[in-house]
Amino acid sequence: MVSPSGLLAATTTTSSAPIPSSPIGVVLVVIVLVVVSRPIIRWVADKEQNPWLIKVLTISLILHLVASPAQIYVVDHFYHGIADWIRYDQQGSLLAPNFRAFNFTLAGSNVHAIVNDGSVSIFTGVVMAIVGVNQLAAFLVFSWLSFVGTIFFYRAFTTTFPGPAVGHRRYAYLVFFLPSTIFWTADVSKEAIMTVSLGLVALGCAKVLVHAPGGFRLLTLGVLAGALIRPNELLVILGGFAVALMIRPQPVGPGRNTLKRLGGLVFMAALLGVSVFITLHYFKLGRGSGGSLSLSSTNRNNQGTGLGHGSSGLGYSSNPLRWPIDAYTVLFDPLPFNAHGAGEYAAALENTVILGVIIASYRQLRILPRTAFARPYVMMCLVYSIGFIYAFAALGNLGLIYRERVMLLPFLMVLLAIPRTPKGRPPMYEWEYKRKDRKQFRIAMVRRERMVHSMRRAYAASLQARSAAGAPGLAPTASAGGTMVETLEPGTREGPGPGGGAAEGEGGGTPPPP
Repeated sequence: MVSPSGLLAATTTTSSAPIPSSPIGVVLVVIVLVVVSRPIIRWVADKEQNPWLIKVLTISLILHLVASPAQIYVVDHFYHGIADWIRYDQQGSLLAPNFRAFNFTLAGSNVHAIVNDGSVSIFTGVVMAIVGVNQLAAFLVFSWLSFVGTIFFYRAFTTTFPGPAVGHRRYAYLVFFLPSTIFWTADVSKEAIMTVSLGLVALGCAKVLVHAPGGFRLLTLGVLAGALIRPNELLVILGGFAVALMIRPQPVGPGRNTLKRLGGLVFMAALLGVSVFITLHYFKLGRGSGGSLSLSSTNRNNQGTGLGHGSSGLGYSSNPLRWPIDAYTVLFDPLPFNAHGAGEYAAALENTVILGVIIASYRQLRILPRTAFARPYVMMCLVYSIGFIYAFAALGNLGLIYRERVMLLPFLMVLLAIPRTPKGRPPMYEWEYKRKDRKQFRIAMVRRERMVHSMRRAYAASLQARSAAGAPGLAPTASAGGTMVETLEPGTREGPGPGGGAAEGEGGGTPPPP
């Protein structure tokens, strides 16, 4: 059961005075965040060539900002003032004056370690050094960062499935509007920072897996952003990336593909090694501190009675055969029939929605194995989801699981939003073909791309010749051939490209393999 104390289990209280929230400072921060967000939202919509994204992202931004004061109110009135962010607030407020004076010392702040909680307090101090010692203003900044993180996740999805695929809108609704993703990242918390970190990692991995430039830079930045917060989560995602990298399809055409793949594996191994090292330090092996890599030990450490353990007592076994039970615990517990209290019913409502989305995604799940090999990013999300469920079910406390599940949902929703051709129409996506037909499909797409390129050059030469002869040129309007050529250009949002499809809601456009 997710009791109020359970949702915030293993949190701390403090007898220090609460951090103030100056209304003037809050208003100024809101104005700055909105002004900064507008060009970002327009850039994303233009980049994706989906105007509806402006409205979706604007509403999501508003919800993220509104969730910050809601977080403070709910914790104060329903959870007895118990939350991790109280400690981060207090320590950050002590660090902020020093940081503002460029005195980067931790003395007097009660921050004893950098890995895990200490990093959040330090980052809170940096934010408060900029916006002032203002609780709500700091919350708004963290919530805004998590909003940016969800944009990274969306961009990773559209990088994997380019073109106006039907699944884009579905994934956008899921990743931008899930209540727990908005609420539990609306404070100074690990979840807010890890949303940005994992979002950067996801986008970097997606770029690498489709041979797009800049992927490893984003991947490295994401690892650096989260390595000191939750290195264990990075360990799981990098493990999934290693699997995906080994099955990444080679691009059609000549090139030093083997050398590039070897270099990518070496670079990934280096990042994985860093994550392993920090994770071992995170658990403080052999120091008797209670941290352990043993999942069973983690489960025992989170058991208890009294305040902060209201939803503990969940049984756990590291036996992989119990994974279906772990999946139920992480994804669906509680449901309305076993929920008690307002907090549990709110969690049960979202769990019911997730269950309904999974059931409605039967067509996507049916081709999941095929898509995982055609689009390795899906394989990465699948491996991460399986590993996350297995590892984090060991927390043994529904409150902790429900909160930390926020780091699972953007990856899980990828599996439920795989673009599919509408029923009754010929397949128009590469991952809908059998494995033996995909190579011919890619070759056909390369030939088609070359043909379109030749058509564009011929059209441009025709316009140039008419202009040189003094004849009126053909403007690229809806009635001219320019629109047809633009529509056929692969890799754009107007028409199907390699791995793309027809316009959203349309049936054809991509020929079957020869």
